[in-house]
Amino acid sequence: VISFARWSVFATMCTGNFILLGRAIMQHVNNYAKLGDPFKGATMHAGFYAMVIMAWSLGAAAYQWSESKFPGRGASVLSIPLGSLMLLIEILLVASESSPNVDESGFVQDNLYCLTIVAYAPMFGVEWAACAAGRLATNTAAASGHILAISTLSVKRCTKGLTAAETVKIQMGLGILAGNLLGAILGALVFLLMPTGAHGALLPLGPVLAILFWLHDHLAKPLSWVKAVQRRHRTSKKSPREDLENTNAGVSDANAIDSDEDDDDADDDSDDDEEMCK
Repeated sequence: VISFARWSVFATMCTGNFILLGRAIMQHVNNYAKLGDPFKGATMHAGFYAMVIMAWSLGAAAYQWSESKFPGRGASVLSIPLGSLMLLIEILLVASESSPNVDESGFVQDNLYCLTIVAYAPMFGVEWAACAAGRLATNTAAASGHILAISTLSVKRCTKGLTAAETVKIQMGLGILAGNLLGAILGALVFLLMPTGAHGALLPLGPVLAILFWLHDHLAKPLSWVKAVQRRHRTSKKSPREDLENTNAGVSDANAIDSDEDDDDADDDSDDDEEMCK
């Protein structure tokens, strides 16, 4: 919501930007076209939307490259530079208190301010690529796919029943839809309460995404010391009964070994007796 209110573009997804790109192209062909702008503010130039889409795509491509170089750590490797860039741009916006100047034709005059969105879009390209390729195997910033999954699986639940994985898919979809809706409401509220542009509202965004990327990678593929802590935790949670069973199993194994050794000794003694008799 804040990115659209600032720049009339979506930093988190490309579907809406492609629609706005097509609209901007038609507006450029016919300046007198009345396309019924439902948003407060002017339509950007078509090249602006293409630039944001390209920046988002570069983030997704960067994740794929990083994952090939650092398997299981692609998102967390990129999180530090991209998160720092987002934080730096937001600090500069707060310091300068810039705001877009829009003329009657609807084109933004402050080109430098418009370019700041390029610092945000790649991070969300990485997010989409990481979530789609990682253990989540889904997107977290779009609603259509989750609504489709929930609708079809709800019918299947009434007719055939659901597997455990399909039940988790419904729960995940509902959680993502609720999170997106609450995020949009919170973003609109912050934008309305803060001064023009809501500069500073996105200061936590870069660091928070960096932390989430780190957790995404390291929870899916923990480091060796994390695995050691997990093993220790599982061992400490074992019940006394399990410990007793393990102890009894160990004693039984030891007795079996002793019995085998006694049998071997007896066989050796019998062989010795036979040879003496001979």
